[in-house]
Amino acid sequence: MAAALLSLAACGGSEAADPGTNGGDEGEVQGAISVRVYPLKDEAEDRAFWEEQIERFTSEYPEAEVSIDVQPWADRETALTTAITGGTAPDVAYMIPDELRLFQSQGALVPLELETDGIRENALEATSVDGEIYGAPVLMSVVPGVCDAQAMEKAGIETAPATWDEVKEMGAIAKEQGLYITEVIATNAATLNTTFYPFVWQAGGNVFDEEGNLTADSPEVIEAVAFMRELVELGYVNENDATAGTPNEQSSIGKREVVCSFIQDPVNLEGVWGDDRVVVPPLTHKEQRTYGTVGSHVVLKGSAEQDVAQAWVNFVSSAETVKALDTWAGYQSPREDVDLGWEEGSIQAETAKYLDATFSGEAVPYGRAVQSAIAPQVQAAVLGQATPEEAMAAAQEAGEALIR
Repeated sequence: MAAALLSLAACGGSEAADPGTNGGDEGEVQGAISVRVYPLKDEAEDRAFWEEQIERFTSEYPEAEVSIDVQPWADRETALTTAITGGTAPDVAYMIPDELRLFQSQGALVPLELETDGIRENALEATSVDGEIYGAPVLMSVVPGVCDAQAMEKAGIETAPATWDEVKEMGAIAKEQGLYITEVIATNAATLNTTFYPFVWQAGGNVFDEEGNLTADSPEVIEAVAFMRELVELGYVNENDATAGTPNEQSSIGKREVVCSFIQDPVNLEGVWGDDRVVVPPLTHKEQRTYGTVGSHVVLKGSAEQDVAQAWVNFVSSAETVKALDTWAGYQSPREDVDLGWEEGSIQAETAKYLDATFSGEAVPYGRAVQSAIAPQVQAAVLGQATPEEAMAAAQEAGEALIR
């Protein structure tokens, strides 16, 4: 995919309109665009929702036409790359931050002339590269902490752990009752954004520095790995679950043996914990941070209808459209000025309290690629097959080889 992307600047080429053409002013925008999205519910529901939004958009811009292209999530990056290189790409596409950074690095995207008032600062940071905005935020997610009220009661724990030290202190208490205080995931297929990187961020570090250099062997990364390893050694987490990738229903989570999780969206635990889910703050060590993604609409450089595309991204990230989308799909709002009306005390309302603690990682185009080099070394350290220092030195070497 990276090799194919190298030709994108030529594919987009000089024929693309000036992104500032017409400036998206009402009444001046005309032309037809295609918008590629992915199902947030099912395809029929998604198409119906987007048709309503298109009707609103074209009532503002009667000379514009918008068609929605609903594509499957699987292999979406490869499919989009193929479309771009083949000259059949959409004008606008949905992307999350690491996808955005990859395509932007290859010259496939244009900066946006976006009205940013009301948009959360961390949502804009997640969709920006080198100070320019490339994605119009439309939704957010956040992974706070979530505890099982039944397991808390059995362990005699009234307040969830808030810090790494408290995790270890309460781990001993939970262990006495045959329970695990939390869970760690260290499989080769792990999505490190949620399973590992938050510990690194909480330690005050990152896997990449501000210049985009890999720092997998930094003291903060090593400290995060050591913390995970210590929890396994002490028996405060289930080692088999940590490295086997066991589904929730079959794991200690499903057996109601885990007191709190800090790496899963509370929504994912509805089927196993039901109404016993209690949302709690993300963990704090040196900092309080957790993973949260930002879904955004980007404008492809090859679009010949840049004025309509720019008008669309402003429309779709507006307060009215964001409220409609996130209320319908059940996501959180990337806008501070949008009240989604979650019922007080609900899982959604409690989760929303931690949106400002979310982070999606540094803006590097190869962020997803190096996870394949880091994940096996995290597993080796968690299993005690290598020290954290040895494992992260190996991760650094393997990651740098991928980047080169």
